Amino acid sequence: MLDYYSQSYDEARSAFLAAAKNVAQTRVFSQELPGYLGATGETLTQDAVYIGDPHAKQVLVMLCGTHGLEGYASSALLTAFLDAVGNKTIALPTGVAVVLVHAVNPYGFSYMLRTNERNVDLNRNFIDFSTPTPANPLYAQIHPLLCGATSPQQQQANAHALQQWISEQGKNNFFRALFDGQYDIAEGLIYGGNARQWSNHALENVAQKFLQHKDKVVFIDWHTGLGEYGQAFYLCFNEPGSSEWRECCDMWGQDNIETKAGFDGSERPKYSGLVFNGVRSFVGEARFVGAVIEFGTTPPEYTISGLQADNRLRFDTSLSDAERERLKAEAFDAFCPLASAWRQDVLQEGLRISERALHSMN
Repeated sequence: MLDYYSQSYDEARSAFLAAAKNVAQTRVFSQELPGYLGATGETLTQDAVYIGDPHAKQVLVMLCGTHGLEGYASSALLTAFLDAVGNKTIALPTGVAVVLVHAVNPYGFSYMLRTNERNVDLNRNFIDFSTPTPANPLYAQIHPLLCGATSPQQQQANAHALQQWISEQGKNNFFRALFDGQYDIAEGLIYGGNARQWSNHALENVAQKFLQHKDKVVFIDWHTGLGEYGQAFYLCFNEPGSSEWRECCDMWGQDNIETKAGFDGSERPKYSGLVFNGVRSFVGEARFVGAVIEFGTTPPEYTISGLQADNRLRFDTSLSDAERERLKAEAFDAFCPLASAWRQDVLQEGLRISERALHSMN
């Protein structure tokens, strides 16, 4: 199964589309990112594959690569899923179709960055930009301690100051400041942007083409980073206690849906601008059930180091070639570890989670 993991965006896309050709009843919808080329000069494309009866009233939707380089794991999973459907080890229930979206963020995928071509975290971009953007004053306090340091001495001093801030303000406030999303510092971490991004519009186009007039959508946005190493961590954004929330508990287990383990015991942040909420708005009146599902990679402090490495790769013009390669490796290992056991576990558990979602629609 480790052969499903690719070493470049172009390789991953080719494998995904090749697998789609071996599945009956598929339709492919590709959208090209205008004005940008990939790391090796390739065209950058968001590809959606529809599998099954075009008139099916229930659809499982799975997304890959919302956070660019995290797509190296979820691309492998989507391609393995296509092969499993193609060789009939996974069967689609009657009246159920599947939509797979590969490389929501093709630029980040190609350049091994989490954010898109404008440093926007797409998982904070799905808000109404005609109204004032959500405020996050705490982030402004920690931004100078997280970003901009170029020397080891400055980085060490900032890390010490950040720990002091956390000891005074509390871990919950730190996680809120960092993960809620911010809309004021364009070169900062988890920046939601100042307008809808191309990928946002492209996902709406996918929904318009494939997800209209459906009764039910089960949604999974695959990610990596949060949670225990190699284990699935569920972030259900249906309203707690609602029938949709209970359906997720029945589908994937109440303990999984309600856990705080991925945040080191802290309260779950209240994210702004989620893809989850954006796609939910795109499908109209359909019942919308699902989660962002992460696979844990490193403890939270190392995941944050990966975010910082990603930011330096984009903004630190003083990096030597050797240092740039080191940071790329650090960021990559924070979000798609090379360890074969981690990669095997992600594929096996990801396929089991996908099957449980399909069976919930019987």
